[in-house]
Amino acid sequence: MSDILKRVSIGAIIGLAVALFVGFGTQKIPFLKSLLDGYEYLSYDSRMKAKVSGVEEQSIDDVIIIDIDQNSVAAPEDGGLGNYKDWPHATHGKLIESVSSGNPKAIIFDIIFDPENMANYFLFSDLIGEHTFSTQEMVNRANDFLLERNPYSFVDQTAFTQKAYHALVFEEEDSLNFLYKMDAEPEGYHYANHIIHGIPREIAEKLPTADRIGNTHVELLSASVGSGSANFPQDADGIIRRAPTAIYFEGPEHVYPSLVMSAAIDILGIKKDGGFDYDFDNHVLRLTDTTDTVVREIPIDDHGRMYVNFFGRFKTFYYLPYTYCIDPNLAEYFEDKVAFVGASLPGLMDLRNTPVQETFAGVEVHANVIHSILQNQFIEPTSSKSNLMVILIVAILLGIMVSIPTKPLYTLPAPLVGIVAWVLFTYTQFLSNLVMWEIVRPAMSMAGTYLGIFLYNFLVVEKDKRFLKNTFSTYISPELIDQMYDNKEEPQLGGTEGYHTAFFTDIQSFSGFSEKLSASDLVELLNEYLTEMTDILLNNKGTLDKYIGDAIVAFYGAPAPVNDHEYWACLTAIKMQEGLAELREKWQADGDRWPEIVHHMQNRIGINTGPMVTGNMGSTMRMNYTMMGDTVNLAARLEASAKQYGIYIQVAEESYKACKDKFIWRDLDFVIVMGKTEPAQVFELISEDGNLPPGYDKLLPAYHEAVKLYRNQDWQTAIEAFKASDELEDMFPGRKTNPSRIYIPRCEHYAENPPGDDWDGSWALTKK
Repeated sequence: MSDILKRVSIGAIIGLAVALFVGFGTQKIPFLKSLLDGYEYLSYDSRMKAKVSGVEEQSIDDVIIIDIDQNSVAAPEDGGLGNYKDWPHATHGKLIESVSSGNPKAIIFDIIFDPENMANYFLFSDLIGEHTFSTQEMVNRANDFLLERNPYSFVDQTAFTQKAYHALVFEEEDSLNFLYKMDAEPEGYHYANHIIHGIPREIAEKLPTADRIGNTHVELLSASVGSGSANFPQDADGIIRRAPTAIYFEGPEHVYPSLVMSAAIDILGIKKDGGFDYDFDNHVLRLTDTTDTVVREIPIDDHGRMYVNFFGRFKTFYYLPYTYCIDPNLAEYFEDKVAFVGASLPGLMDLRNTPVQETFAGVEVHANVIHSILQNQFIEPTSSKSNLMVILIVAILLGIMVSIPTKPLYTLPAPLVGIVAWVLFTYTQFLSNLVMWEIVRPAMSMAGTYLGIFLYNFLVVEKDKRFLKNTFSTYISPELIDQMYDNKEEPQLGGTEGYHTAFFTDIQSFSGFSEKLSASDLVELLNEYLTEMTDILLNNKGTLDKYIGDAIVAFYGAPAPVNDHEYWACLTAIKMQEGLAELREKWQADGDRWPEIVHHMQNRIGINTGPMVTGNMGSTMRMNYTMMGDTVNLAARLEASAKQYGIYIQVAEESYKACKDKFIWRDLDFVIVMGKTEPAQVFELISEDGNLPPGYDKLLPAYHEAVKLYRNQDWQTAIEAFKASDELEDMFPGRKTNPSRIYIPRCEHYAENPPGDDWDGSWALTKK
């Protein structure tokens, strides 16, 4: 299997594992489910707020809220009706009479009524009956008083209009307060036309369940054309996002619609027997009218609740003060509209926390629900199957995408872009189509997939790379370690022969430093020097072999192949000379901190290219990656013999030929170094091409002309030529000789002892 196919397969497997855990596992672990659902609710709230932003107040008037507001509870002399608790029920009867005359679709009371205390009314009625009034005006005033406080008018008007709906209070059993579970509806409540028939028990039991009905005004309920639950369940964070469509009253096994649904049944002509089809497999409630036509398909959750489609913030629907609506002159305004009677006053305890606003009138939540039903506009949560499919797809695709590059860090933007794209998609779907996709789990699966692949690479894949770094990091550049890893090259005992470049350097006259510096200063100086030189070596693809005191032994082309290793070795030599020049300036700037010998420190470098053996050599307990061979020995001799010529970079012919056009050279000599019998042509490396040092434009032509005379055995002319080139040499502090001076006594020697016509131009060195 190819590397890329292996990486992609592992990425897909990691994506699959993360997707299964996020999409399936987190649903089974209560703590994680609660945590992620909480964050999902927050994302839903954010989308809902975005949906309602910019909606103007009182922009919807299909549903009217008759509001018990501050004006309505003002004192009578200020135009109000006084304290709400003192209002007689006859006031509500008058409201029904006034509003119903305008032919609304429904009048829905989001208020719980207890029976009115009628003792004062009857006492006043009895007193009037036994009292003789002196004027007809007093009789009329007394009758008006009784009429305005008639406790029966509320029930009578409720029954007469057949458009009034009243709220039921469903409760849980509370045996501590002697509120026990009921086996039947409260006595006197005629509920037969209020309940929903035809719902199987196993379906009904999935609905929100209640143990008892808390209403006491059963006459009012019985007079209603319909009644239903006004309860809104809160999510765990105290926010109302869902509304029940029906409640299962467990004792008598009856199903009651919600207060809003009770009115919607009559407005839409829904059958109360067989008109409600709860399809929990597909999470939809189908409402069928009397013609057996499905008129609504409402998305629901596992308990038959619908998400509230908020159309705006507080007071998006049209609010009318209660006191205004008693006036029959406003009746026409209610034609073909739904009227809710409720309160926005904080003191009446009907304020709720919603996704769009923390303080929101409960009656307006009902208004949003019925407007949603009438407009056939519902929030549609995606199914768990669809969510799981999305999680699987995005996680596996991301796993494949992230695994294609060898380093996951390169694909860090991928999960970020994926998450942002998914969030934008979910917002667009919600704002355009009211489709509610999950955000948190798909985003979490993408982040988890990336993290999983990153950890896999770090713990498993990168283990081999860390092994290589632990083995080679002290003497090879990170770039070459990566190359070794990619080529599956691992260190092992033994060597391999190859064509590489050897590199030797040490400090000129280092023994003199030991005499001038204390041990601690010597260590400090040497560490600073070796650090700078080693950094240059590693940054230019070199491999550090070892330190021998002040000497650095290195090579190029192993353990990882390096193209143009001859060039990189020569470039390193140039860079080392430049780095040492900067160090000298620094040490000179330190003033008396260092002696004069430090200010003029020089190092010598020898470079040779050829066959050599490189590898881990030593024992199975301790290995050292090093080089061996005749090429290595010559490079060491070139570094040592450079001092005889007064130069600082001496390069053998094989290295020179590979990169001669990239640098400026001095043709130095044909030399037979100590321990060798064959001559080697050597060169002084001056600088990179295009960066000729000052004075060398005159020095090099003069020197090379002198060398030409020397090799033609024109000794006397060569001596004069070398003397002339010697005048052009830069004899900076610390430089004891130069190549021109070396040749003058040699020409004198050959003038007295001619080498013969078969001379090859070589010179044998008698010392290292």
